[in-house]
Amino acid sequence: MASRRGRKERYRVFLSYSHKDRWVARQCGKLIEQAAKGRTEVFWDEEGIAGGQRIPDKIREEIEKCDEMVALMTPHSKDSEWVTVEVAAAWEKRKLIVPIILNVDPTTILEILRPCKAFDLNNDDFETFYLPQLAQRAK
Repeated sequence: MASRRGRKERYRVFLSYSHKDRWVARQCGKLIEQAAKGRTEVFWDEEGIAGGQRIPDKIREEIEKCDEMVALMTPHSKDSEWVTVEVAAAWEKRKLIVPIILNVDPTTILEILRPCKAFDLNNDDFETFYLPQLAQRAK
């Protein structure tokens, strides 16, 4: 896959999650940024959306600009309307979508994600397999 990024532009990751999973999402985001040694940038809605800005417009813009989406699938997010909309938008834009699962049966995550290779936070898949793959893509 050819990169649209310039030499100094960082690899952009859109992290889709339920706000009920904010702490876990933050930990994943930190690991994502560390794995590629400063070559990645994670979009955080809390920091990336200014007061008064239209949230759906900014989310759409960030999904358009991202290189890949990480969809954190938990008991909270698998039924979240916002996560569903974000994943659908990334799918429509043909973005790479990587499901990260935590405490949820993979057969119960969003149907659009079921054919995708998922990584489980409970058995070290995330750190052992996903993060090295991400670092390779972010080169």
